[in-house]
Amino acid sequence: MGNMCRWFSEISRNDVALAGGKGANLGDMAQAGLPIPPGFVILSSAYRRVADAAGLGDQIARILGGLDYSESARLQDIEHRVRALFADIPIPDDLRDEIVAHYHGLGDQVAVAVRSSATAEDLAGASFAGQQETFLNVVGEDDLLRAVRGCWSSLFTSQAIFYRHQKGFEHSEVSMAVVVQKMVNSEKSGVTFTVDPVMRNHFQMTIEAVWGLGEGIVSGTITPDHYKVDRETYEIVYEFVPEKQIMVCRDGHCGVITLQVPADKVAAKVLTLDELRQLVDLGNRVERHFGCPQDIEWASEGGVIYLLQSRPITCL
Repeated sequence: MGNMCRWFSEISRNDVALAGGKGANLGDMAQAGLPIPPGFVILSSAYRRVADAAGLGDQIARILGGLDYSESARLQDIEHRVRALFADIPIPDDLRDEIVAHYHGLGDQVAVAVRSSATAEDLAGASFAGQQETFLNVVGEDDLLRAVRGCWSSLFTSQAIFYRHQKGFEHSEVSMAVVVQKMVNSEKSGVTFTVDPVMRNHFQMTIEAVWGLGEGIVSGTITPDHYKVDRETYEIVYEFVPEKQIMVCRDGHCGVITLQVPADKVAAKVLTLDELRQLVDLGNRVERHFGCPQDIEWASEGGVIYLLQSRPITCL
């Protein structure tokens, strides 16, 4: 079989059907020479092959048969039943070997982030809420394969099941690609909106930043520093620097852990003037590349800023 995995350098924005929205964008950015941590995508065809070989389609159709989509408790129960089917779904040897070979291509026992990349996610504004499963600081072959199965199964969160039903998508038609990306051991991380999404001001970027990994921002548990910066003069038009008591960091072995922020950093600004300038420059490059305003996740390690993903700002 072979070729169920592709390096970012082998993927472009035209590969959404194969690599999902997230994977296609990352490949595109890597090809454009933007600072993306290395990685690869397990293509949606791998999901289809595994699901078909295990006869998942019929099993899922049976579980979903006659479901009343308005009963949320019932939906939760269905989610558990369907996702349990994936827990020990067999991965054919050749596919397993290909995934593992690509993983070792990133380094020896390297820590990776494993993210679901739904193939229909960014199509025609169909944003599949709740289908954003992410496993951070995954180390070793077994944990990697477990995370991959978890991403596949996130096609069947209760939100995703409900959403497809509402939009008239067939459950059997969907597929899931998986992004595997070398983990940045972030000292600071955050989000850049290349256009101020609230004021819709195209002359300013909005940048948010926290200590440690960016999961705290994404999950809403940490209030980040908030900067508005003029995208031509780099002037800081507005800044808000709250106290940051906690930070999300890599755990020693696998996964992440929440720690206290060191005392000297609690009230400190996360970003220097120079870092804000770099982020504005990168934001301008990414927006030029994709041709529309972007919502960019970034992380900084050892003074180097890496871009983790980018997607169009949908609310403008």
